[in-house]
Amino acid sequence: MRSVTRGLTSIPFASLIGPLAVALALLVLLVNEMGVHSVASYNAEREKALETRNVVGRLRRLLLVVESSQRGYLLTGRTAYRQPYDSTLDDLNGAITDVRTLADKRPAQRDTLLKVADVAARKVSETQEVVRLFDTGDRSNAMALFMTDIGRDYMEQVTRQADEINLTEAQAFDAAGRQRDRMQVWARLGLAAMVALCLAAVFAMQRLSRDRERERVQHLLALQAERDKLETEVDRRTHELVDLAKHLQSVREDERHRLARELHDELGGLLTAAKLDVARMRKRLVEAKPEVNERIVHLAKTLDEGIALKRRIIEDLHPSSLNNLGLQRTLEILCVEFAQRSEIAVHTEIDDVQMESDRALAIYRLVQEALTNIAKYASAHNVHVTLRREGERVRVQVKDDGLGFDPAHIRQGAHGLAGMRFRVRSCQGDLTLHSSPGEGTTVQATMPV
Repeated sequence: MRSVTRGLTSIPFASLIGPLAVALALLVLLVNEMGVHSVASYNAEREKALETRNVVGRLRRLLLVVESSQRGYLLTGRTAYRQPYDSTLDDLNGAITDVRTLADKRPAQRDTLLKVADVAARKVSETQEVVRLFDTGDRSNAMALFMTDIGRDYMEQVTRQADEINLTEAQAFDAAGRQRDRMQVWARLGLAAMVALCLAAVFAMQRLSRDRERERVQHLLALQAERDKLETEVDRRTHELVDLAKHLQSVREDERHRLARELHDELGGLLTAAKLDVARMRKRLVEAKPEVNERIVHLAKTLDEGIALKRRIIEDLHPSSLNNLGLQRTLEILCVEFAQRSEIAVHTEIDDVQMESDRALAIYRLVQEALTNIAKYASAHNVHVTLRREGERVRVQVKDDGLGFDPAHIRQGAHGLAGMRFRVRSCQGDLTLHSSPGEGTTVQATMPV
């Protein structure tokens, strides 16, 4: 038994399973197609035999109608007989043409069919001559010609040839039927043989499949053990990366806070001292030239703009208003300043939500990054910023009516969205992004309060 199993699972036999299955399938298809083609050929032969009999039979019927109409017309002279004669005569000429056309399609009957068509044509000519003499008033000659045996001989020839054609076509019809029946029997036998071969191949493949299944299960068990080991290692490395990323984020925020504090203390002190010096100078230069006073006023204005710029940079680096005024007021200030700088209408619906400082900072950074992206890429006219508390979770949404984009084709190197998603996930939240070209963009995040 083991030797048989080893033989079945050997490489040469396994490599033959696929080609053998394909060969059997092709063989079944070939046998089926040959049978279908042969049956179709025999059926076509039967159709041709039927067509020949129908065409010849129609010619005979029309000749009889013409002859009977002619006889009635000659005996009575009534138009009631002439009318069917004229109408049937046109059909008879068409039937003669059909017989000649059919002769080209049936080489075996060509001579007989052409002879029938010629005799029928002569019969038509004889009939037309009799009617012509009758219509011109030469009734004696018309009746004399009618009483001859010419027309009867023509009809007998047509009848004899038609019977011969019908007999030959009936034999061909029956022969084609017998050939078709034999081919169907052979096709069934061939298909049965192919099915038997297929079943034998299926049994062999099932036996091979069982052996392969045992090998596959053993291989899967080994892979599962290796996968578990790799997943454990990946989880450990992932936790390390998450901890490192959180640490880098914390370091970044601490560095921003330190830089903001130094700007406030050092640069703020310098700008304030310079502004006080300018104020003292203005008091002492009251009687100075107008252009000097103008320069002093311009200098004071420039210092005010520098102080405002310093304040805005400090707030961007570390929003002190977040600790002093709360998340609601801080977001409102952020939206107002963004609207002034970008000249984009910002509509806010912000609730007063109390939450931990790290989560509040995450929401602030999310809105800040979203507004920055809108100013850079969206070409929007309106922005809606929403902050809602929903039970034990808070939902923040930034929606614009800008150009939009395809989220499935975000350009390489675009880390803003990835940063927002990680920041939200670090607070046990979820971030979703909805956008399409020409339909604007919606960034939404939810996280526990």
